[in-house]
Amino acid sequence: MISNHLSMVEALRPASDALAAQVAKYLAHGGQIEEAAPIGYKPKPITYSNQMPPTPKPFVRRKVEAAPLPLARSDVRDQERLKLVERVRSLAANHPKVEVAAELGIDRRTVSKIGKEFGITFRAPTRGGTGNLVPKQVDEAKDTQLAERIRAFMELGITRRQCCGKLAIGYKAFERIIAAHGIDYPKLVRRAARCVA
Repeated sequence: MISNHLSMVEALRPASDALAAQVAKYLAHGGQIEEAAPIGYKPKPITYSNQMPPTPKPFVRRKVEAAPLPLARSDVRDQERLKLVERVRSLAANHPKVEVAAELGIDRRTVSKIGKEFGITFRAPTRGGTGNLVPKQVDEAKDTQLAERIRAFMELGITRRQCCGKLAIGYKAFERIIAAHGIDYPKLVRRAARCVA
């Protein structure tokens, strides 16, 4: 008996000696120990199949239809714009531009551009709106009165800006009045030269 534990070997030594004595006694009385014939057992050869990768499956080409290419950004924008134009056209018959813009959630300027580009006519607004506005007419009588006051302010030496403020008119209206009435209003008032000592 082979053991790495010598203490166990020494502990089983009496049992081993008793067995050896019994075998010797059996052989002394004429007994024989029979040895069995080999049964033809052959151990399986060692295979390393578990260490090898699995055999690859044969490659079979499959015909797969290619997915259609995604649309370009410009095409997507064009399609979205055409859809928007159709929606604007459907709403334009019964709604003014402001209501169409509010309904679609887009800017009024965009609605106007679409209407101008595609020839869409909108319903006239019920109140407000800029559908039938006439250009602002110039009141000649009022301009004549303002021209007299401008001449008076010019004699007082008031600057153009102060004159516009006192008359409560814009600079373009001021320019129009002095050009129409031939007033030579100076752009800069000459002031006395300062003496620095």
